[in-house]
Amino acid sequence: MMLLHGGVALACAPLPQADLVALRLDTALARVADCHPDVRTANASVAAATADVRTAAQRPNPQLTLGAGNLSHDLGSGSLWNKTFDHQVRVDQLLERGDKPALRQAVAQWQQRATRADAADALRQAKLAVAGAYFDLAAALSRRRELAAAVALNEESQRALERRAQAGDAAPLDATRFGLDATRGQADLSQAAADVRTMRVQLARLIGVDDQIDALTPLPDYTAPTLSLDDLADAIERRPDVVAARLRVSAADQALALASAQRTRDIGMGVGLSHYPVSPTNMSGTGNTVSLSVSMPLFVQHAYEGEIARAQADLGTAQEQLRRVRTAAQAELTRIRIDWQAATARYRLVNEQLVPSAERIAAGAELAYRRGASGVLDVLDARRSLRAALLERVTAQADRDRSAAQLQLMLESLEAPATP
Repeated sequence: MMLLHGGVALACAPLPQADLVALRLDTALARVADCHPDVRTANASVAAATADVRTAAQRPNPQLTLGAGNLSHDLGSGSLWNKTFDHQVRVDQLLERGDKPALRQAVAQWQQRATRADAADALRQAKLAVAGAYFDLAAALSRRRELAAAVALNEESQRALERRAQAGDAAPLDATRFGLDATRGQADLSQAAADVRTMRVQLARLIGVDDQIDALTPLPDYTAPTLSLDDLADAIERRPDVVAARLRVSAADQALALASAQRTRDIGMGVGLSHYPVSPTNMSGTGNTVSLSVSMPLFVQHAYEGEIARAQADLGTAQEQLRRVRTAAQAELTRIRIDWQAATARYRLVNEQLVPSAERIAAGAELAYRRGASGVLDVLDARRSLRAALLERVTAQADRDRSAAQLQLMLESLEAPATP
């Protein structure tokens, strides 16, 4: 959970070592709400929008005016209230008309709801990023493991052939070829190790474990959820970003009504008290005098045409933004669905056909080489083909798991209500 000190968000709590070395996807996703920087920023925006609602509900404060008139050098004796000058006390209050307070509050409330939908969308996107980084790291670790096994196998073959070459039972060139292939594998392994480090840094930043990078290890046995495309029937209108855009159209519509309401004149009411005491030095005092006043604006220079035109333009912008967000949401939905279907089919093909075929070919080449029926080049070629197939399976599995998780997370985000 996020720690607080004086109301200020501090760094996320560290993950237990047991979770780090066997990180589950749901454990990583559970930290997003408190640890992902974009989500924390979005939550701060919700707090600001909530404060705006409170501000919008406030009515204008009355104005108190204190004044003094008819001052002279001889103010007389006694208390300040009885000194011989004109004491003036006045209170003014603006009375808003045209339903302006309710409209102003409605604009703020629609904006608050839109900001909450933005926060839900930020959470959705952050989870998608975490899921992508999670499977990228899992794939990088698997790729490094496969390459390490291939390098070890070639190095073992090289040592065996060197012993046979010394005994005169094999050509030294064969051992050199295995060594060359092992060297190439070492280069690939070094790159794979760098990729693991990069992916760990990326995932650690997203889930707030920057000081625990080296131990970060996803579980290798992730099970893709069973998904149904039937759940996507009304996905577009229920996506948080589309909900936010639609709410902003409502806010802009209320803002237009508020701008139009400026043409309904507000009234200023004032009441004043003038206290001009009679004293031996001021026989012309008038005592207490009460005054009332009413004020209203005169629409001589303008009638808020600019504000109304701006509100109309903002409404058009909000409507256009809604159309753009819907189009983008539809495109993303289509892409994720196609990616999931393609990645699932590709993984099945690679796992059920490509890898078994490569394993059979490699096993046959090894057997033929041991029996002297083929040369070292055939073995190396079969091993390379098998290594490429195994790496292809790693990539295909990562793509399948990533696309399935993305589709699942998108379906979960649709639980946000489409209307406030």
